[in-house]
Amino acid sequence: MPLHHVRTRTAIATAVVTLLLAACGGGDKGGVTGPPPVIPTVTSVEVTPLTASVVAPQTVQLSFVARLSNGSSNVPFGVTWSSSATTVATVSGSGLVTGVSAGTASITATVGGVSGSANITVTAAPGSLASVAIALTDPTIQLAQSMQATASGRDPSGASVALGARPITWSSSNPAILTVTAGGVVTGVGVGTANVQLSVVDGGVTRSATSAITVTAVAGAPMTTDVVMPGLTFSPFLATVKQGGTVNFVFPSLAHNLIWDPRLTGQPAAPADINTVASVTVSRTFPNVGVFGYKCTLHPGMDGIIVVSP
Repeated sequence: MPLHHVRTRTAIATAVVTLLLAACGGGDKGGVTGPPPVIPTVTSVEVTPLTASVVAPQTVQLSFVARLSNGSSNVPFGVTWSSSATTVATVSGSGLVTGVSAGTASITATVGGVSGSANITVTAAPGSLASVAIALTDPTIQLAQSMQATASGRDPSGASVALGARPITWSSSNPAILTVTAGGVVTGVGVGTANVQLSVVDGGVTRSATSAITVTAVAGAPMTTDVVMPGLTFSPFLATVKQGGTVNFVFPSLAHNLIWDPRLTGQPAAPADINTVASVTVSRTFPNVGVFGYKCTLHPGMDGIIVVSP
């Protein structure tokens, strides 16, 4: 083959290979070259309005603007809303704030790990329950005495508000000194000072109050006393003895027993029960201060109380 034909074929083959390499992106197997794209980050979050006041249960709509590192505010991130005090104000996923009760709360919008906040002040509507209080006939009672505690409500202006059907809970800070029934009857069962406590549930908010009561000893309590049983009664129904003293239970010919009940919460242990006996005197010593109820289970309604005073 002539030399010029060989050269022509070689040139054609080289051109074809060049075209194929160009069509496939050349010899660079890494694809498009150059720096990776920059993903903007959130630099600040602004909540508006920055402060707001509402009267419970009114609402206020908050909005936010998130600033990005590239200068844009077109945010490709989701927002999360939260309240620092949900008993004062709640916030929905769209930034709608609802006043719950009087107070202040910080409402926060978080975008891309960056947060911004607004301060919300909530006031109670006139006639709404803003506070509760406890009324006592006397802040001091004697051991084994009882009195009725009463609950009252006030609105933001201090005017009286009826508690109505709102749930009420009474409790004692120290049941070894003071007991309180579900109806608010307070009884001194130990010597000292304790708080009677009140909780009133008002919608999603609990209002509370406390009041101190001092329980005093029984003056002149004897070291020994007798309890007799005329008919189907214990006499006296309430007998007092000094701490460390003795009570003599005088049983008649009709058989009775003596069971310590109810055993009050927080009270020290009572002496041993007295099983069914007749025509006998049984003594019990009381080393601990307290109020000890008892009954004869053979005869319903035959009850008594021993008060042990310092």
